[in-house]
Amino acid sequence: MGDGTDRVESPETSRRLKRFTLIVTVALIIGCNALLLTGLWVSGVDLERTFSKSELYDPVNGHCVRVTWLKVVGADGLVKVCTEWLDFSDISGETHILPEGKTLAMGPDGNLYVSGNSAENYRLIALMIFAIVVIVSGMWTKQVLIAKYHDHLQSVDHRSV
Repeated sequence: MGDGTDRVESPETSRRLKRFTLIVTVALIIGCNALLLTGLWVSGVDLERTFSKSELYDPVNGHCVRVTWLKVVGADGLVKVCTEWLDFSDISGETHILPEGKTLAMGPDGNLYVSGNSAENYRLIALMIFAIVVIVSGMWTKQVLIAKYHDHLQSVDHRSV
């Protein structure tokens, strides 16, 4: 550009380039999304559970229905924990249950917390990196394909002149 090789494109070339750009864009959107969904499925990350707030009994906003003695990280021996409760802020009236398979930990403030699973965190980080790579690769692929097609159209126009 600016080196004397700039040419005015014919309306037909411009139309073809726009159509090709649209087709490549739609194909890459579908392909990259399919790749991202496949990556999500393969990773086994449950996004609903990962991004949801782990529920614990709040004595101010609820009524405990069932209590169990559990091992809590950061506390000596067993700790009395409410495992099933009614939440007054939940209008459904359903009982809430402590998530099974989650490890409880005692915080420095004396409150209980659901400790995260580090393996799940690593899978989530790997999934995010994979998503970034797919997006960047899709954008790069689009630029390369459009540039090559543009060069192809210009070479065809040269030969026909």
